[in-house]
Amino acid sequence: MPLVLGFGCYQGGTEFIMMARAKGMNPSPRIILTMIIAFFVVAAVPSIPGIPAEFTTTQSALAHFPLLLTIGICASFFRLLFRRNSPPATIADIATTILGFIYVGFLPSHLVLLRNLYPPDVQPIASPLGQPGLAYVWATLFIVWATDVFAYFIGKKWGKHLLYPLISPKKTVEGAVGGFVASIFWSVVVVHLADNVIYPGTKPFRDSFWLAAVMGAAISIAAQLGDLCESMLKRDAGVKDSGNTLPGHGGFLDRGDSMIFGGAVAYYLISLVVLKNI
Repeated sequence: MPLVLGFGCYQGGTEFIMMARAKGMNPSPRIILTMIIAFFVVAAVPSIPGIPAEFTTTQSALAHFPLLLTIGICASFFRLLFRRNSPPATIADIATTILGFIYVGFLPSHLVLLRNLYPPDVQPIASPLGQPGLAYVWATLFIVWATDVFAYFIGKKWGKHLLYPLISPKKTVEGAVGGFVASIFWSVVVVHLADNVIYPGTKPFRDSFWLAAVMGAAISIAAQLGDLCESMLKRDAGVKDSGNTLPGHGGFLDRGDSMIFGGAVAYYLISLVVLKNI
């Protein structure tokens, strides 16, 4: 999972750089792409065989994120300070460099942290398919997918009131509400299946259906806002799609925009509320 997600975000980083350049800004590709890789490597450390026990928890990986952010921010200033341009760099160049690795590296790498989460009273499980973190990832994916799919179809069939025409002229209030309600329903369904059918021994969600509803609502809101945020970036850059890497679907950012914020919200919600281990 870290390799696939990391590759997608690396490609998303190149798309972000192209959008920034279309706007006349010139961020540092080396800093953005290197930092994206660094965030995914650190997030994946707990799942790498042979790593010492003190580094094999999600919390130990997350504890290194402030250091990475500090390195990335300092490197952004120093790299652009000595760039052989005249002038070397602008405020916009530095700002988009930092935004690039936070938006496409720091935020989505929380999905890897989510994959490695364990309930406090559950012993490590050797089989990857039996680990409870997989349930957290699948629940998050289903919530985001339900939000996107139902928002699209309900908006297309019954949508009359535009949600935010200045940013996304096709999204409607009806579609947003439909996606929100559908996400809560599917969240409860997925949580029930995870706790009682797929992982009855570990019960990753602790049979808490009200928390499942809260999780569905919070992740759905984050996913829809993430979609709008990416639309805002594209509109400002004057491009229809973030890229053309995926024929018929645009770029990697176009396909993963909802997950960027949804995955980060899911990680902290499950950690702080479901597992209470942070």
